[in-house]
Amino acid sequence: MITNQVRQGAERWLGDFETALATRSSDKLAQLLLEESFLRDNGALTWDFRQFHGRIAVEKLLWSVVDDIKPANLRISEEWPAPHVEGNGESAVIEVFFDFDTDAGSAVGLLHGAPDDSSPYGFKARAIYTRLESLKGTESPEAHPRGHGYTPGRRGENWLQHRERERSFEDRDPEVLIVGSGQAGLMTAAHLTQLGVTSLIIDKHERVGDNWRKRYHSLNLHNPIEMNHFPYLPFPDHYPEYLPKDVIANWLEIYARYLDLDIWTSTEFEGADYDYSVDSWSATVRRSDGTTRALRPKHIVLATGGIGGKPNIPKLPGLDSFAGETMHSSEFGGGEAYAGKKAVVVGVGSSAHDIALDLHQHGATVTMVQRSPVIINNVETANLAYAAYFDGTPAELVDIRYGVGLINPLRFANSQTYHQFAKERDAELLRGLELAGLRLGDGFEGAGWLDLFLRTGGGYYLNVGASEVIVSGGIKVLQADRIDEFVPQGVRLDDGGVLDADLVVLATGYQNRKTEVAQQFGEEVAERVGEIAGLDEEGEWANVWRPTAQRGLWFNGGGINQVRPASRRLALLIKGDLNNLIPDSLRRDVTPGRQED
Repeated sequence: MITNQVRQGAERWLGDFETALATRSSDKLAQLLLEESFLRDNGALTWDFRQFHGRIAVEKLLWSVVDDIKPANLRISEEWPAPHVEGNGESAVIEVFFDFDTDAGSAVGLLHGAPDDSSPYGFKARAIYTRLESLKGTESPEAHPRGHGYTPGRRGENWLQHRERERSFEDRDPEVLIVGSGQAGLMTAAHLTQLGVTSLIIDKHERVGDNWRKRYHSLNLHNPIEMNHFPYLPFPDHYPEYLPKDVIANWLEIYARYLDLDIWTSTEFEGADYDYSVDSWSATVRRSDGTTRALRPKHIVLATGGIGGKPNIPKLPGLDSFAGETMHSSEFGGGEAYAGKKAVVVGVGSSAHDIALDLHQHGATVTMVQRSPVIINNVETANLAYAAYFDGTPAELVDIRYGVGLINPLRFANSQTYHQFAKERDAELLRGLELAGLRLGDGFEGAGWLDLFLRTGGGYYLNVGASEVIVSGGIKVLQADRIDEFVPQGVRLDDGGVLDADLVVLATGYQNRKTEVAQQFGEEVAERVGEIAGLDEEGEWANVWRPTAQRGLWFNGGGINQVRPASRRLALLIKGDLNNLIPDSLRRDVTPGRQED
């Protein structure tokens, strides 16, 4: 199809789709959608992150929201690429970006069509992704406001005094309290500021960025810089391709200052109770001097991680008797102190490999204990899964295209295909690892590490050097079933021998963040909300970036390329709630005790 034909077909399709919505015509919808079609929404239609698989499910969703959402004025987007054909033959896809209005604001959509010469449009829709973009009555702060950038609240007050007073929240409460000043917390605050919402970030560490700064010294990102730009402020060109943890830590500090965000460091979040009579939280935070402060925000965002929260410490037989040093991977700072020592690293995931390599490079003798199969790919192979970020395409465009790519049936099939490709590409390395005694796996139903990341956040390693050391014998691998128990001098094996050790590092992952919710909000709230992250039954990350079953409680976290687009949606959803734009029919927080209007 030539470009003009694609555009004309897309315009006709959008017009007829709008008519089908207005008339609730199932017959018309059947002409527009394949029977095996999908719709994924981030806030525009559902005020949530939802997926619908199959035309019947899509139709049911559309009829249920059309009266409240009022989607209208569907039109070809002028901001995104014009309608065109991607690929050739059976793999060809008609890509159509479109804008539309809703009762609350504006949204963007991305349609993937399957070419169909019998269709009056030249295609039928296979996948649709919709995303909330803006809200009515919400404007970004004025660019270069007149004057000195502030209005004195007190006689003689300069800009710095004005900002320090604002940041203290002495005589007011923030609308949103954000716990955690990592990438998730900072991006959320940045977007809320652009929407005119006051927010306060608190962090238990002394400095912004310490959540990265205090991790083991050899840590680097495993994906290139192009994937990891921040909104409103991209990384400078002289930064390295794979960002070291200290560069990220310093960048978080720079970003917070650049955007002039309100942050209290050395401040612990102690917990909160929700007051349904006024729809707000009563939260308690503890400052560095030991004093507490009561805050009454309308919303709380926990931005303290992705899938994992508190360290997971397994009960290993005899470990309490071990006379050497024992620590969780989260406490490991670096291998300098262990030159000439003997170390056992329990686990074979990413942190385990990184720590084992760091110890080896500092002269330690290292044995990794494997308890379950692991997926290994070279980092270069792994990053081919994100190749679109590295060909000059703007990250924002790749982000929205991944909105379709994360439709669960499509994502899962693509992950299975990619995993087979990755295994073949890295076959020589994988053979060497198996000969070295490592048990390799394929993840859930052969979908590899991409799928496992979303399900569990672990169980894989993207090789940046440890694999070659394992193959050469520099790092030994011991299967857990060979361990009888830990003893004071190390590990007793099933043949009676003892593996001597001075250090045991438990690279055993983290508990679900639900554990933290129970501690900070109580068991009732934790049970109401449920598991945090991991795939829900539709294929979305459970309770992350989206409303939870507890009004006013939100979660943010994940990789930077996940957090970047999702934080904008989270901020819009919070603003929509503050402006009373969310219909009751689309709320999840039907909570006992809530005072309904």
